[in-house]
Amino acid sequence: MKLLQTFSRERPAMTLTELATALGLPKAGTQRLVRTLVDLDFLQRLPGKRYGLGVMALDLGHRYLSTLNIPVVAEPFMQELVKQTQETVNLAIRSGREVVYIARIASAPRIVSVNLEVGSRLPVHATALGKALLMDMVGDELLLVLGPEPWPAYTPHTKTTVAALATDLGQARKEGVAINDGELELGLRSIAAPVRDLSGEIVAALNVSTNSFRVPLELIRGPMRDALLHTARCISRSLGYSGPTTQE
Repeated sequence: MKLLQTFSRERPAMTLTELATALGLPKAGTQRLVRTLVDLDFLQRLPGKRYGLGVMALDLGHRYLSTLNIPVVAEPFMQELVKQTQETVNLAIRSGREVVYIARIASAPRIVSVNLEVGSRLPVHATALGKALLMDMVGDELLLVLGPEPWPAYTPHTKTTVAALATDLGQARKEGVAINDGELELGLRSIAAPVRDLSGEIVAALNVSTNSFRVPLELIRGPMRDALLHTARCISRSLGYSGPTTQE
């Protein structure tokens, strides 16, 4: 196992000598280990007398990642984000035209708060979580998910057409986050970021929920955005994602 752990994104291939040095083992002993792992397809021979991870090592990694429970993986990171922001943090997935809350960690009780819990459902087009979940979609894809426009308006700020929502999503892709400012209920504000899995697909969204009476947009677009992006990136990495990330 230690030999397999020697490989990384920075060092995807190594010679026998490099492996022996990294492990602190004699070259002869390392050669026996390597030969066995090659026979079992945990390692593969590469050009230039180098070795890399084989199909069985990759298969084990994929099996492990497929067993991960997103809320369980996300919880410690969410706890830390609550400490940093002193606001409620939510994790959600998409089910048709709705977002479904799958994890929620509340901040200290406040006089003004939103009464939501795990299992709560909200409209995709009127929430920051929903926009983060839709971030990779454009045009016709949005119509397939949300149905004919106009969609229900909950406040004067709700985006009810593809054109209006697409503008928001374009900005969200640039910034790496989606912001909701009174689109579901006046006074409510939230910022959300997508969570991706091994394949790069958006499998969940993470948000920080607050209100306009207490938190200005400058704070949401500044320190809160940075903390949220870092947390979403950590969760995505834990789910196997290794692609590019938005700069914090």
